[in-house]
Amino acid sequence: MLRKRLYTFIVASHADAKLLRLSIPYSLLIGIGILTIAGIIGAAVASFNYGRLLFKVRDYNLILAENDVFRSENQNYRIQTAQLGEKIDFLDSTSRKLMALAGINSEGGVGGVGGFSKDNLIHPSPASSGALELMGAYYETADLLEDRYRDLGGYLSEKSLFEGSWPIFLPVKGYITAGMGRRIDPFNEAFTENHTGLDISAPYGSPIYAPADGVVIFAGTRPSYGKVVVIDHKYGVATRYGHLSRIAVELGQRIMRSDVIGYVGTTGRTTGPHLHYEMWVNNRAVDPQKWLSPADDRPAE
Repeated sequence: MLRKRLYTFIVASHADAKLLRLSIPYSLLIGIGILTIAGIIGAAVASFNYGRLLFKVRDYNLILAENDVFRSENQNYRIQTAQLGEKIDFLDSTSRKLMALAGINSEGGVGGVGGFSKDNLIHPSPASSGALELMGAYYETADLLEDRYRDLGGYLSEKSLFEGSWPIFLPVKGYITAGMGRRIDPFNEAFTENHTGLDISAPYGSPIYAPADGVVIFAGTRPSYGKVVVIDHKYGVATRYGHLSRIAVELGQRIMRSDVIGYVGTTGRTTGPHLHYEMWVNNRAVDPQKWLSPADDRPAE
């Protein structure tokens, strides 16, 4: 008969010198060792899993915080895009009105791409819902508006230059003694002549004002006209000022409306002090009186 292998553990007490003997079979000792090792391994695995769980909880909380930030940013983005849509609609409407007032034909509105909705704020849609399509529509609309305002700006700039270059008042203050057309020759009543301008009687030395912007293309003396100034106003428009006593400009000089270009005189073929004023459009003499502004815009003397 085999004897069981026993292991005896002796525990001594320092207080009363008693000894405690504990005999444990070998098999039980092995079992306790295995259980101890398993417990240690289990505790280690549990600690590792708990640590992973803590990291996952931290990451989850970070994701929740980031989602809150994204949700807030998305809400602000949607509000701003809605407001941008309203501004684009306003600019579209304004540009069409301006083009209508300017007399420019518009191909219609570029179309609204925005709109503020309270329901969208109460039940916000995901940031990706139509965002790319919406931004594409904004860029397309912005390009159309940019082209429209560029055309409008160019037109208004050209229109401003045109209006600045159009003679809108008589260049001297006085009264008209002869208009355009056939008239009796003032030096020989037996003949008639074709008068190509206006004769405006004014005191000798009265200042003569340019009725529009332009460039001096002649400043000198010509037969019959005496001392004369010719101004090119662009767009096929030119004006001529004859019988001056003194010329106040020179060839090539840039003239602005209301600049003094000379003074009334009696040079050339004339019976007394006056200004002979001609206006030409596309190389054809026209009556300046038909193109005058309702208001007398000449500067005060």
